[in-house]
Amino acid sequence: MTRIVVLGDLNLDVYATHPSGLPAGAEARSVVRTVPGGSAGTFARVAAAAGASVTFLGCVGNDLVGDLLVRSLEDRGIVARVARDERPTGTIVSLEHAGERTMLCSRGANDGLTADRVDEATLTRADHLHVSGYAFLSDMQRTAASRAIGLARERGLPVSVDPPPANLIRAFGVRRFLACLDDVTWLFPNASEGRVLSGFEQPAEIADALADAFPIGAVTLGSFGALAWDGARRSLERTPEKPGNPTGAGDAYAAAFVVGFHQGLTLTEVNLRACRTAADWIAQNP
Repeated sequence: MTRIVVLGDLNLDVYATHPSGLPAGAEARSVVRTVPGGSAGTFARVAAAAGASVTFLGCVGNDLVGDLLVRSLEDRGIVARVARDERPTGTIVSLEHAGERTMLCSRGANDGLTADRVDEATLTRADHLHVSGYAFLSDMQRTAASRAIGLARERGLPVSVDPPPANLIRAFGVRRFLACLDDVTWLFPNASEGRVLSGFEQPAEIADALADAFPIGAVTLGSFGALAWDGARRSLERTPEKPGNPTGAGDAYAAAFVVGFHQGLTLTEVNLRACRTAADWIAQNP
């Protein structure tokens, strides 16, 4: 069984539909749904469901939401090395209106994950390290990511990253972000993130450019599937589009890809499985 250590954010995701003509200072009826989330949290849950042994490194608040999120990991057989912090547990609000999504993010206790929380023994027993791209944007969490990646490098472990949204990479600085990925070997950007990181527009150009620095990875293309690579090999797969909320689909894709690759699937097989996993993830989040 593949042993994966996952480091990063653990949030409560709140999905809401913004009703038309929302009155100021009044109440309106709408659909609101809450689920366990976080980029790293989603990766961990999907990887565990795919058959991996998962250890999660993160931080939540000393509150009811933190309790629920830790339980959401443990109920799936994940070893939760989750610290507690005086800040409230991180929360993401995904607000949908007229077919568009606006994301409101409160990092909260996620920034309580620091280098001293990363136990060397945890990486000693691992086969793979996955780091949420959001970790590099936080001054505090970046220290934990750097220590974990350094330990993984010493042990010759592959390290994967699913980058944060393109606008956040630009705000952080593209060169600065890429410098954080010096020892990362697998990368899973979506098309907009890939354009920012590579400087190219077309998926094939993005894949070729990124493959020079990251030997294994994929550019996810929404309803067009994903273009994956392993060295010089390429695989473009597409699955039927399913309606739903795409929040977390890239993390689900990356988790299925990483587990499938370690299980010995071919590049085409692992890409197809990952695309189907992402499509199923979207369908379960209407």
